[in-house]
Amino acid sequence: MNKTVLRAYSVHIYTTIGMVCGFFALAAVYEENLKDAFFYLGLSLFIDGTDGFLARRFEVKKYAPRIDGVILDAIVDYFNYVIVPVIIIIKFQFLPAAISYPICILILVASCYTFANINQKTKDNYFNGFPALWNLLILYFYILQTEQIVNLFVVIVSLICTFLPIKYVHPLRVKNYRFLAIFLFLVWGITSVILIYINSKEFLYQSVFWVWVIANALIFLVSLKRTFKF
Repeated sequence: MNKTVLRAYSVHIYTTIGMVCGFFALAAVYEENLKDAFFYLGLSLFIDGTDGFLARRFEVKKYAPRIDGVILDAIVDYFNYVIVPVIIIIKFQFLPAAISYPICILILVASCYTFANINQKTKDNYFNGFPALWNLLILYFYILQTEQIVNLFVVIVSLICTFLPIKYVHPLRVKNYRFLAIFLFLVWGITSVILIYINSKEFLYQSVFWVWVIANALIFLVSLKRTFKF
């Protein structure tokens, strides 16, 4: 096996490490350590955000054709973006207990549609419909400390948006506002980590929190602009 082929298959191994991160996130959930769970989910998110670039850089389709990187990526993503967050929702009671199981079943089913949808992305690489980012949604619940009824409303709206032609900005691959999107997601990622790990009573927390809010608002505006093309 020459170096070119080895590098190509190494990208697949790199993608698979995301599943390992999901396993450790799940272990942290059962140990009731939500911060560690977010840490491992964050690592899996980083891997998911970079493995596509590596796949194109090392021509994985050409030199490692026996493995379908798209299918592999989808398997890992479904585990980390859907299954682990659903378990977190139940374990940490982010939803009212009486309906948490039915809602989580709907999340699992709707996300199957998302991952199987051949029109999941637009030609300019925006997500078409809510992109099953349940890992990010529970992060918002955690940071904002929202009530269960608010979480329920947000989850229901997100489920509905799964089937609507609403556009969501991709952090790396959109054609318009690409560098702005990359910058905003970098800011969002850094501030999210800080908000998870520092005490909410510290002065730094409040400053970082508002930077995080602004980054989220701008990401939302970019998505809104693409949805309605204004």
